[in-house]
Amino acid sequence: MILPHTISRLLWIPLLTLIVGVPCISWLLHTSFDTTSVMTLIGQGTGIIGAQLFAVALLLTVRHRYIEYFFGGLDKLIVIRHYIGFIAFALLVVHPLVLAVRSVGISAQDIVQYFIPINKTLPKTFAIYSAALALLITGITSLGIILSYRALKNAQHFMGFAFFLGTLHMFFVPSTIQTDLVLKYSCLGMAGVGLLAFVYTLVLRKFFTPHYTYTVSCIETIGQHIFEVTLNPIGKKITSIPGQFIIVSFVDSQSVSDEEQPFTISGIEDTGEIRLTVRGVDGYRKSLESLQVGNTAHIEGPYGEFYYGYGAQSQVWVAGGIGVTPFVSMAEDLFRQETIDYRVDFYYSVHTHADAVYQELFTAVMQKHPSFIFHLVPSDTMGYVTGEGIMREVKDATTRSFFLCAPPSMMAALTESLSMFGINKKNIYLEKFSLPQ
Repeated sequence: MILPHTISRLLWIPLLTLIVGVPCISWLLHTSFDTTSVMTLIGQGTGIIGAQLFAVALLLTVRHRYIEYFFGGLDKLIVIRHYIGFIAFALLVVHPLVLAVRSVGISAQDIVQYFIPINKTLPKTFAIYSAALALLITGITSLGIILSYRALKNAQHFMGFAFFLGTLHMFFVPSTIQTDLVLKYSCLGMAGVGLLAFVYTLVLRKFFTPHYTYTVSCIETIGQHIFEVTLNPIGKKITSIPGQFIIVSFVDSQSVSDEEQPFTISGIEDTGEIRLTVRGVDGYRKSLESLQVGNTAHIEGPYGEFYYGYGAQSQVWVAGGIGVTPFVSMAEDLFRQETIDYRVDFYYSVHTHADAVYQELFTAVMQKHPSFIFHLVPSDTMGYVTGEGIMREVKDATTRSFFLCAPPSMMAALTESLSMFGINKKNIYLEKFSLPQ
């Protein structure tokens, strides 16, 4: 059986290539290079590719489990979506600029006049307003350190309207798209997908995406700047596999923003009670220390595929600091089992011995299941966890799956080091602390 995350790693790139490649190839086949200027070719090409990628980016805003599984987890999907969205935006900026230069030359005054929506044809008016709206939203988003979370979120919702106006421009402006059926229907199809995704995200998601209501029942400090928030369900309770995360917003606290934030579930009980482990150094997560018992949390999810069940039976886990969180739920799951078929070497990197949390749990798992070996690695006395050190201590490392959750720099260094020692990157599973919004 091929697991969903394995499928996604193999197929999403060819699928994206197909979405972009089919209309581009058809357009090139129906273009007369003898009579079409280079500037026109660049303008048309960037417009076609940009529009297709814009539609894909809108589709990837849909937080749906099937789409998530296809990309190997919501965290990976969102990173990919940001790259695709950035490329689409860049191409769609180049598209009108090139056509403007072709039409009026390089005079700044003439180019500005070209983009003023007065005495313009309807297709060009659609294009001007689409570009202006997209630029405005991008500018507002860049002011994230100034504007509130809700203001930024509402601004980003209007990006779909920019896409709608751009779609109207694409189908009304005289071009090859009117005569090339493959180009026409491939672009029309993706435009429809993008617009449906936008409507779903803006209006329908709250009706179709599972949501849960929980209340804060306990806040307990378990380490330096680390505390545990316990939530109890009101009504239906969430179910998840170990290592997954949820998206939480605390909606009625006077001191905590109601923004949506991802949290790995560090523990879940049969009663539905869940535990979130938080490192509250500054910013939003620091403010969570002021939560009160009885505060309401809205939860969406669960998401993610950082789960030992997706790996080989022999594994290496590496946690750095608060990156221990997903391993807590996985260790608890192993502890509940009478016997396990997995062999795990778990390296937990902390600054000092006193910084380690959940040591009792990991020690208890090791005592119950001898195939689970817990390595506590305080950097002040033992140095850092390295690929070389793991390869030296774990003799069959090349046959194992690696699960890494640590600061980005640590994960990048370990991934590069392990790859140099012959570990296939397909066998390295990464989990990040946060998601781009």
